[in-house]
This record gives sequence, structure tokens and C-alpha cells, in this order.
Amino acid sequence: MKKLFLFLIVFCLAGSISGLNEKKEPKTETGTLMVLVKGFKSMEGQLMVALFNKSDDFPDKKPYKGDIMAISANEELIKFENLPYGDYAIAAIHDINLDGKLDKNALGIPTEGYGFSNNAMDKYGPPSFLQASFVFFGNNEAKIIELEYGIPKNK
Repeated sequence: MKKLFLFLIVFCLAGSISGLNEKKEPKTETGTLMVLVKGFKSMEGQLMVALFNKSDDFPDKKPYKGDIMAISANEELIKFENLPYGDYAIAAIHDINLDGKLDKNALGIPTEGYGFSNNAMDKYGPPSFLQASFVFFGNNEAKIIELEYGIPKNK
């Protein structure tokens, strides 16, 4: 009986010790972020949506993820699937002439539609990452962006 008991203890300890050598990768939680962009002045051109996860890149450097789509209605929905939980900010452009950038006049005022998450705006340039950022926790979260044309109103 003692031998059986000793065998069981050694067997259990061996199983526990062998589990110590296994590396367990932390599971990254992901979800789907839906972005509804509203307020197009026309159906011409394309919608460009950029998702940023670094303040240094926002809003005009390389985004973490992005999407471009033709405009077919006054509202367009973009989905970012399998997105890791974390801090993000969104920039959207109504690229009317399909040149892939936000066009501005000689004074630097945008001549195409633009918008940001949290509908963050600044009269003298784009908002900061902090103003536009939000914490994404998944569960099919949705953000709504209202496009502006020209100088932002009521800001």
C-alpha cells in the first residue's frame, strides 16, 4: 500500500513539474469595431477610414489598419474585425477626387470632408490622439463619425 501511495505522489509531482516547462501565451482578446460615417455632401469619390493605435502616428502617418470604399449612401459602415482590445483613434476622409489624401485650399482649410472618432475637432488643425482616442473592449462596439467640410462649426 505504501508503494502505491508513493507511486501516486511521484506520478502527480512529475505531472506538475512537466507542466512548468510549457510556455503559455497570453490570449489576446479581440472583437469587432464598427465605424459609421455620416454626412456625405455627395456620392462622388471614396471614403477612407484609418484606425490608429499610436499617438505618434495620428492622424497623418501610417495607420494600424485602414479601409477604403466607394460611397453609395449618405452613411457608410466599415468593420474592423479581430481587433485587439486597446486604445484607438479614427480619422475619416471623403476623398472626392480619388487622390488618396485630404485636399486643402491655399489657406490650409480642407476642401473635402473629414472627421474623427469622438467627433473631436479643433479649429486650427486636427485633434490630438487624446481628444479622439477611445478604449476598445470588443463586443461589436460602434463609433459614429459626422463629417465636416471646411472649418469645423461650433468648436
